[in-house]
Amino acid sequence: MQGLLKFLDGGAAGTAGGLVMGSLLAPQRGEDFQSAARQRVADAKRAGDEAERETEAVLRERFRQTVKDPTALASTNGMHP
Repeated sequence: MQGLLKFLDGGAAGTAGGLVMGSLLAPQRGEDFQSAARQRVADAKRAGDEAERETEAVLRERFRQTVKDPTALASTNGMHP
């Protein structure tokens, strides 16, 4: 039991020390970091969406050439070209 208490005390002290050092040495404030992280996620999502559209267009054109039908996979409901 004594060993467990020492272990828990050491873990709590290490956590507290890490939090203090992290807050002192952090290159940005928490709000700034969160804002930058949100912006990076939004940028990555936009890039992913663009890459998806480009890939769909390439695959659609490749399919149309394969089946020799320039209207193949054309949408009639307006969702995808």
